[in-house]
Amino acid sequence: MKKSRIYLALLVMGTAFWGISFPLVKDGLNVVHPYSFLLYRFCLAAIVLSVLFYNHLKRINWQTVKYGILVGIPLFLAILFQTVGLQYTSSANASFISGMDVLLIPVLKLFIFKKSVKPKTWVACSVALVGLYIIAMSSENGGFNTGDLYVLGGALAFGFYVLLVGKYTAKAETISMVIVQLYTCAVAYAVLVVSVLGTDQLMLPADGGVWKAVLFTGVLATAYMYGIQNISQKFIEEEKIALTYLCEPVFAVIAAYFLINETITIYTVIGGICILSAMFISEFNFKKKFHLKSIHQ
Repeated sequence: MKKSRIYLALLVMGTAFWGISFPLVKDGLNVVHPYSFLLYRFCLAAIVLSVLFYNHLKRINWQTVKYGILVGIPLFLAILFQTVGLQYTSSANASFISGMDVLLIPVLKLFIFKKSVKPKTWVACSVALVGLYIIAMSSENGGFNTGDLYVLGGALAFGFYVLLVGKYTAKAETISMVIVQLYTCAVAYAVLVVSVLGTDQLMLPADGGVWKAVLFTGVLATAYMYGIQNISQKFIEEEKIALTYLCEPVFAVIAAYFLINETITIYTVIGGICILSAMFISEFNFKKKFHLKSIHQ
């Protein structure tokens, strides 16, 4: 089996971890502040990878540190916005809106790397915007709430993250760069906690539910997923990496229903279907499909 297919399968497994993490995080935020939660999560993830791949620590040099920090900054912002947003919107809404990064990646490529965007991408973006509008209309205020906007900002930051990983992953040892990314996020969250909340918030919570969420997100949704993603981008282009993210909202909605009894509105379902359809349009190879059909006819 090709390496690319193996890593695609591992990435899909990672999207399941991401999806399940939405309701777990939302539940944990009832007890602990988002900044503190993220500090625990990324500290744990960084320590886990450091222990598992301690030999790679020797390969960290100034170039690895530089690239790791550059990639870590948008990751820090993406997860920060997403987690804060979960305080004000549902897990289902957050997961579908986070999926917008699949469409944002090629658009960002146009403006940052000056690469052309296929016409189908603009069609996909239009369909996705319709989905976002439908989700927004399901809120009590008849529009995007604060949480939806935070999560959308997180999707934009994550799009930058994926592109920067693709740019720098060939220039530094992958696992070492991931470890630097995670420590960059952990330090940034620590600064945020101390400066905004005070040193008292560095104390570890005793609540079991919080630690269940920290352990799951730290080990599986962070250490595992970002490690696999960074390695995968050596063998798979960004657009195909993004294709695996189609699975995340599905896992998130199912997990939210069973884990925290979250009600799924018809607007969220319809809007989510629009966004998933847009993602499919953006990734499906229509030319190849129709070309094969014409040959067989």
